[in-house]
Amino acid sequence: MNTEDILTFKDVSKVYKKGGVERVALNNLSFSLTSQTHTLIKGPSGAGKTSLIYLAGLIKKPSAGEILVNGISTQNLNEEECSNLIKNEIGFIFRRSNLLPYLSILENVMLPMISADEEKAKRLLEKVELDDWNRFPHELSIEAEQRVALARSLVNDPTLLLADEPTGELDEDETENFIGLFDKMDDLTILMTSDQNSLNQFFQDYELEYGVLKL
Repeated sequence: MNTEDILTFKDVSKVYKKGGVERVALNNLSFSLTSQTHTLIKGPSGAGKTSLIYLAGLIKKPSAGEILVNGISTQNLNEEECSNLIKNEIGFIFRRSNLLPYLSILENVMLPMISADEEKAKRLLEKVELDDWNRFPHELSIEAEQRVALARSLVNDPTLLLADEPTGELDEDETENFIGLFDKMDDLTILMTSDQNSLNQFFQDYELEYGVLKL
């Protein structure tokens, strides 16, 4: 197994300011995720899980510290460089699928592709165990929508998959079925957040409390 670091936080903090009041979402986080590992960050609502995902995915910038993605420091990247790094290295899946209702399953998966490739999109849908690719989002269960979103997140062959509470609206059986798909993705580094303790068995897990990561 390749053990290179895919995601590294070095003394990373995130502080939000509103109306002259500061709120510390993340406080001096330092950790590394090595290649092909699957990691779960647990914590209650308000613990800072989404802020962590947004920083790891370069959607937001840290207030302090440095973040490296696949060995590349993101500290001084301009907007275009940041966008290219996201497109080439990072996939996302969130609590809701955010599928476009007027596009078919297949079209939704193809949408973010750097180079359109219908056959690749079909292979990814097969990987997440979906067929009948001409269906539309309103015809799917929430779990099936999440499977489409998972396939969509993989279209540009990311090295890092960020999953922010993707099972938050699924029942216990649906959650187990969905997480089971990650077993097919052992070439990926996955960072997932959740407040569900039942997921411990599937991941190396850590606790996030009040912006502090307990390793």
